[in-house]
Amino acid sequence: MSSTNSSTSVFQDFPINVKLVISSLWVAVMFCYVYGDYIEVYVPGVLANAMQVTSAKEAIQLEFFAVALLMSIPSVMIFLTLVLKPSINRGLNIIMPTLYVVLLIAVNLETTWVFYLYLTAIEILLSIATVWYAWNWPKTKQSQ
Repeated sequence: MSSTNSSTSVFQDFPINVKLVISSLWVAVMFCYVYGDYIEVYVPGVLANAMQVTSAKEAIQLEFFAVALLMSIPSVMIFLTLVLKPSINRGLNIIMPTLYVVLLIAVNLETTWVFYLYLTAIEILLSIATVWYAWNWPKTKQSQ
C-alpha cells in the first residue's frame, strides 16, 4: 500500500493595521483627485478660461485658497490617520470622507465628461470604504 502525503500550500496573509488601511485609502483618493485635475486641463476651454482670470485679486485669492484648503485636508488626513489616537482618528475618518462625498456629488451634478464621472465614482467608493473601516475600527478589551 502506498500512501501519499498530499499537502497544499496556502499563501500566508497578515492582518493589516486599520490605520494603514485608512491611510492608504486617503492616498488612493488623492491620486484620483490629482489625475482628475490634471486631465481636466485638457478639456477644451478649461485652460483658456483659466488664463482669462479677471476677478478682483481678493476674490480670486479667496477662491484659490478654498481649493487649496479642500485639497490639503485629504493630504493631511493621510498623515493624521497614522498618528492620531483611535477615538479622534475614528471620528475624523467618518466625518471628513462623508463631507467629501457630499461635496463630490454637489460639484459634479452637471458634468458630462466620462473621465471625471468615473474618477468621482472611484473617489466616492474609496471614501465610503474609509467610513466603513473607521466605523468598524477594531476594539480591544481594557484591563481594569
